[in-house]
Amino acid sequence: MKPYQKGLLLTGAGVLVVSPDATFIRLIGVSAMDLMFWRGAMMALVMCLFIVIREHRDLPAFVARASWVVVFAAVVTMVLNFLFIIGITHTSAANALTILAATPLFAAVIGWLFLGERLSWFTWAAAILVVGLIGVIVGDALGQSSGLGVAAAVGASLMLATYFTIFRAYPDISRLQVFALSGIIAAVIAAALGTPFDFDPRQMSLTLTLTIFIMPAATLLMTMGPRYLPAAEVSLLILLESVFGPLWVYLFIGEVPSATTMACGAAILACVAWHSVMIRRRESSQG
Repeated sequence: MKPYQKGLLLTGAGVLVVSPDATFIRLIGVSAMDLMFWRGAMMALVMCLFIVIREHRDLPAFVARASWVVVFAAVVTMVLNFLFIIGITHTSAANALTILAATPLFAAVIGWLFLGERLSWFTWAAAILVVGLIGVIVGDALGQSSGLGVAAAVGASLMLATYFTIFRAYPDISRLQVFALSGIIAAVIAAALGTPFDFDPRQMSLTLTLTIFIMPAATLLMTMGPRYLPAAEVSLLILLESVFGPLWVYLFIGEVPSATTMACGAAILACVAWHSVMIRRRESSQG
């Protein structure tokens, strides 16, 4: 299999595996802090096992050698996960996932601000348009008393954009260290502030399915896949979650997005897709 095909397969599989995440969060129906404990603890456990078994590393020494960049990326990842849960539980899944689709554009602007990366005219045009569309979604959500969820989704998108920017600036840092440390920090904080063991059997079975199988598998696939693909094509594949995520919520929970969300969501997806295609064309012409 050629590297490009391998990248498409791994990244696409990772996005499809993670796409039921919002549905599981809704079905579990517990507080964000309690769910963050299990997401963090199980992610840390799976990543630590991967480090020991697959990488043959000395776990305590490997984690202890984490640089300040790894620690910062781990904190960003923890905050991202917490805000994502808040977003999914306090507004419609379509609202939250549509806003997350704008992450590549936010990442481009953050790269311009902090890394001095030059932005093309079409990046500025896409970013301005998407911010305007998100503003419409926010206004619609405020009218439905779901402003907290939309604000959290915007924060999650900014945290995810920051995460991508960190790995652009420091491409050699270990993602395994980041995920393991992020999970440990999240579990410690959530154990202190929440009640993560007050789950009924149904909630616990769904939580363990999500945190032991779905999240680690998706994380590993989406970590390996982008190594073989241009960033523009990774952005296009990630858009699939914004399509399939609300679909699973509709099929299993019956949640129907508002007409405003569907219209703005379609426009945001089209805008981000157009931006990725333009980047791909520019990279091809320069290469």
